[in-house]
Amino acid sequence: MAKTKFLLLPILVLSLASLSTWGQRQWSTRPAETPQTIQLEGGSRVEFRDFASSALGEKTPYSILLPPAYDLEPDRRFPVIYFLHGMNNNHVRWTQQQYDNIPLAIEGLFLNHNVPQFLMVHPYGKNPFFTDYEDGSWNGEEYIYKDLIQEIEKNFRVKAGRANRVIGGTSLGGFAALKIAMKYPDLYSSVAAGSPIILLGDDPSKLLNASSGGAVRRFSGLFNPVFGTPFNQDHWLKNSVEVLARSADLKDLRVYLSYGTADRYEAFFPMRQAIQILHQ
Repeated sequence: MAKTKFLLLPILVLSLASLSTWGQRQWSTRPAETPQTIQLEGGSRVEFRDFASSALGEKTPYSILLPPAYDLEPDRRFPVIYFLHGMNNNHVRWTQQQYDNIPLAIEGLFLNHNVPQFLMVHPYGKNPFFTDYEDGSWNGEEYIYKDLIQEIEKNFRVKAGRANRVIGGTSLGGFAALKIAMKYPDLYSSVAAGSPIILLGDDPSKLLNASSGGAVRRFSGLFNPVFGTPFNQDHWLKNSVEVLARSADLKDLRVYLSYGTADRYEAFFPMRQAIQILHQ
């Protein structure tokens, strides 16, 4: 039964993704001060920490949800969900009460025994592509699949191994989660992406940089440092979800996807078409 319930965690990630797409008119920013720990009535808590990432060459923050049993059962270890935020988000906003109080919703699932208790990690992404820059100046992918896992497994009681790790995300974080899971299927058992931004083709820079739309122009401001100006096609093809879906060994990776039907960015980010291609 425990294993069956653990398989529900990626579906939970997709539910969280639908709640975490708020704030679309705000730019992704790092809070000026470290927030205080949030203690929930049922015994869960959200802590805010930072650590020195060798991949980034700087300290970077994250938030982590600890379930009620973490303190009640000091010898117990837990599976982990790593959740990557989108372009207009950060590692703190998911905790804000005006957006359905996601930590409280998760705690309710714990207390009602709907899912096994787990730790949930939200890293901050200065560039939520969470992808290594082509010039090597910011290694966002290595930060997630290497430094962050090491940080969590060193400082918290978690179960090691791919069977106990799920990665997920929403929007641009959904792209990053898919890409990282497909490149490192030995590290994650499942990946869940809500409305992932999946760019198709060999050179999406032409369409993005030709747009005068505000949101797409801001997106280009994140895209260009990752893939270079001029555009580095080799680096793009190494990180294209479309390419990885066709070439990587994914037979043991569970992939969960969700998307809406009223996408205002459909002309630039054809998510439904992209997801259909991934299913092929």
